[in-house]
Amino acid sequence: MIHRLTQLFPLWALLFSLLAYWQPQWLVAGKPAIVPLLMLIMFGMGLSLRWEDFRQVFQRPGIIALGVVLQYSLMPLIAWGIGIALQLPQELLIGLVLVGACPGGTASNVIAYLARANVALSVAITFASTLVAVVATPLLTW
Repeated sequence: MIHRLTQLFPLWALLFSLLAYWQPQWLVAGKPAIVPLLMLIMFGMGLSLRWEDFRQVFQRPGIIALGVVLQYSLMPLIAWGIGIALQLPQELLIGLVLVGACPGGTASNVIAYLARANVALSVAITFASTLVAVVATPLLTW
């Protein structure tokens, strides 16, 4: 049963996004639950990982570096391209590039988990890109 629910995660995400767009007031009361729910999700994913998973990831630091380089090269570039293609005003284009220049987070790790991908690698890249963000995000936004 749980497996089936997780397989339908993209559908749930789409339905709740449409609901939030259509009737935002129905979901506003849940706003204080966002941080605790993110903590619960990260804790649950963490329980699924072993030290061995991270040991295997850290044996190949180049793959983490590649992930970080792609995070800070492709994402802002794609954001810029989308903004240009949509002919966004300058302030929206800058905002889109800013979002593209930010590190990944819980969502990318959850998607990796649901896709049965290498969650330890996703967490390691998220960690590394968050550390690099202190310098990279302002530089890329500038």
